[in-house]
Amino acid sequence: MSANLRNLRSVEYYRMIDKILRFLRETPRRIVLTSHWNPDGDAIGSALGFAHYLHGQGYHVDVVFPNLPSIPLQACLGYSSDFVHVHSLSTEHSEAVIETADVLFSLDYNVSSRVGEKMSLLIENFSGHKIIVDHHEGPDLTYDFVFSMTSKSSTCEMVYELIEKDGGNIDHACADNLLTGLITDTGSFRFPKTSNRTMQIAGKLIEAGGVPHVIHDRLFDSNPKSRLLLWGRALSNLEISKDGFAAIIFLRKADLNEFNYVSGDTEGIVNQGLGVVGVLISVFIREDGPGKVKLSFRSKGNVDVNKYSRSHWSGGGHKNASGGSSDLSVEDTINRFKSTFNETLINA
Repeated sequence: MSANLRNLRSVEYYRMIDKILRFLRETPRRIVLTSHWNPDGDAIGSALGFAHYLHGQGYHVDVVFPNLPSIPLQACLGYSSDFVHVHSLSTEHSEAVIETADVLFSLDYNVSSRVGEKMSLLIENFSGHKIIVDHHEGPDLTYDFVFSMTSKSSTCEMVYELIEKDGGNIDHACADNLLTGLITDTGSFRFPKTSNRTMQIAGKLIEAGGVPHVIHDRLFDSNPKSRLLLWGRALSNLEISKDGFAAIIFLRKADLNEFNYVSGDTEGIVNQGLGVVGVLISVFIREDGPGKVKLSFRSKGNVDVNKYSRSHWSGGGHKNASGGSSDLSVEDTINRFKSTFNETLINA
């Protein structure tokens, strides 16, 4: 990307921040913050962090998650949660919250289909103003405000910049949640999109009360024995492609049942494949039921798993982190991956 184009996008980025803040300042509004299906640390952290901030500014704010998150929700709450709703658990109430709101934020997702079939219809038919805050490719341009920047490490980084420009106070709860999202979406600050600005923001959030080692302990060092045993089974299934460039990790439905799987137990397994010398792309394949196979991809350098996932697995995400799905058996899914993954290496 040329320097001129980068500068232009930077100007547009900060102009959009100004537009969103001017809009929110016009009159008091009922705001609902939503995130994608199986919300991860960035989705949860951006929603809860922004909610705490907006509450502090006098707005009426609710958060609606489509389903229980892929990490323990209590790892990110830590504070009052009476404004947090889960659509799959309290459908009627969650829908009433969305339908009576004036403004809907789509945080950490680019299109309404990312929230699941049932909740996506609510978002598509929402009669108020809709705002995207997201760092994935291909945002829905029909929204009233599209605040999108793929070069950002996380949606939490973008939410922080909204708050910073607003000049408001970041309290402990806000800082804790935003820092949680930064830590998870940057892989504890080791992924390529971790920038100087990312680290500056992390420092500001620590100053405001976020404590990295406490967050890390909640997220990664509070495991039941069953989760570690499940990881052991997954890693015992590890397979390396003949050329040494791909790692394949998988779990069948029977494995999940044996170790009493709950949502979030497999978060992070896919990253382990990249720890093998020579591996450029890692896939984790999880069978949730007959014809319901989920895939997670991670890659190094210029290996673009976003394009690959979109082409072959009805998915998407980021260049080095993406996901998809398959209606094949685990074995057939693995074989299909083996026959197609080399496409990602052509321009690497």
